[in-house]
Amino acid sequence: MNFINLPIDVGVLIFNYLNTKSKINVYSSCSRLREFFAPCHVKKLVLSRSTLAVVKTLNHGLFLELGLYIQELCLSGMPDLTSENLKLHITKFPNLTTLDITFTDVYLSDFVKICPINLKNLAINFFKQPRKSKNEEIWKECRQVFESRKFTKVHFVVFELLDSETPLMFLEGLPIVEDLKVTIADNYKKNYDSDINETVDDKIYDINFSQLFYVLRDCRVTHKNSKCLRGVANLDFKRIEYIFIMYLERIVIYVSPVLRHLFLGNCQDLKVEVCSQLPLDFMLDGNIIFRAWSKDINFNDDFMKKLLLDLKDYFPTYICMHDNAITKVINSKNDWYCIDACQSIRKVTSMIEKLTLSDFCRVKGMVMTCERPFSFLFGPEVVKNLSYLRLSNVYLTDFAVLFSACSVLETLDIYVEKPETQDFCQGFTLPQSINLVKNLKNIKVTTEDIVYNLLFETLSQCAMLENIHICEYERCFEDSDVNVDKIELMIENCKNLYSLYIETEMSAENLTMFMSPIKQIAQKLERNHLHIEVCDCYRGWNLFGDVFNPSPLHILD
Repeated sequence: MNFINLPIDVGVLIFNYLNTKSKINVYSSCSRLREFFAPCHVKKLVLSRSTLAVVKTLNHGLFLELGLYIQELCLSGMPDLTSENLKLHITKFPNLTTLDITFTDVYLSDFVKICPINLKNLAINFFKQPRKSKNEEIWKECRQVFESRKFTKVHFVVFELLDSETPLMFLEGLPIVEDLKVTIADNYKKNYDSDINETVDDKIYDINFSQLFYVLRDCRVTHKNSKCLRGVANLDFKRIEYIFIMYLERIVIYVSPVLRHLFLGNCQDLKVEVCSQLPLDFMLDGNIIFRAWSKDINFNDDFMKKLLLDLKDYFPTYICMHDNAITKVINSKNDWYCIDACQSIRKVTSMIEKLTLSDFCRVKGMVMTCERPFSFLFGPEVVKNLSYLRLSNVYLTDFAVLFSACSVLETLDIYVEKPETQDFCQGFTLPQSINLVKNLKNIKVTTEDIVYNLLFETLSQCAMLENIHICEYERCFEDSDVNVDKIELMIENCKNLYSLYIETEMSAENLTMFMSPIKQIAQKLERNHLHIEVCDCYRGWNLFGDVFNPSPLHILD
């Protein structure tokens, strides 16, 4: 049946399932289809994480003609968005209520002068230099905007761990924010040269939020500097309930007594400590999530059910194949399983949506050695809904059997610590059957001594790829010679690619020589939306790294 001949209510239902790119294509293809673009049906548009993520997209007729009706707009990570060109386009959206411009070249100090009058939910980079003493006039001006607009949801991205408390300083005395989120995005950098004691104090910050969510990535902080996380340490714990979760190789949880029942885990590699206040000597290490709620909130059954739903994907269900033990950390059902490897994996009958196969057993708290390769005995019906797969230092006898059965697999994360199987890795390459995964969008490869030409050639077979993360944690040879044709083949074939992120242990000169031809090819192919980053191993911030892991904590095994 022709789409145009469908009843209007059916057409609208179909239309609402389309992503922004498809909506723009429909809008451009036929004027008769524009009846489905009634103002009540075009309220939310997402340009982030796609080939649309460039400013020129905002000149499309859909935005020019229907901008008046758009209420939610996500431009996060748009590489060419600045305060100057945002100012030119923001007037098209006078009724905007929700805007996300995080990880762009727009900061809070730039945005306040052009903030839409009806905006209630804002996600934005915080000040470049947040200290009030350095920005007193700008600080005051921004506070006035917040006071007049009374924002409901706010997400600040802060680029210095030492400034973790500045969003709370900024919001002191302003109207309460119902939902406050702070992402610390640059905490892995070595920025502790100054004497931290100059700025540390015992000030307790106002609880002017209903709920608070702190996200920290890859912390490496000494005991002396643990007070860096003053946004957490200096809260008035008498007025909040909280959950503090830290993960590197071990999972550590501190939790208020009222929320203790949410956690069940009792495996050897997990610590759950119940305390009304976060201990003063807590350490910062790895990935951290801190969530807090004002005690004014009603912690009833409905609240607990919703919170459990939010926490569902923080931890997988751990299955030990050596003694058939099943361990859960969260008191909730989930569809993500972490199964340790043995010579052969026994059948799992429940349907799986997210799966980690690992040589590490969290139940026993140790690496479980196994003969490689091992067989994969899941039936096709078990993995037909599998959308996420991590293979952590394991090798299957027949990747083709698995990949053929995973008809909806979108994300694949492969980690190889010490390649031992010649067929699987000579330097490193992906399994040749990777092209059997028809809908693969995101792929991450972590290993040593990557043969880049072979890797790029293999990835070029996956035409649906959108996000590629390559992590070479050790390189024995300085050879950085990469065939430009292989790079061009991959970028040409992967037309939906919006992020290519490579971490490799090379000298600064070789990093430049590696990245330069990639960027030249992207420019030649007019892939202006494509984020390209080549950096020293474990030194960069991947804007779009969250797609490679179901957990906000980046739980791996």
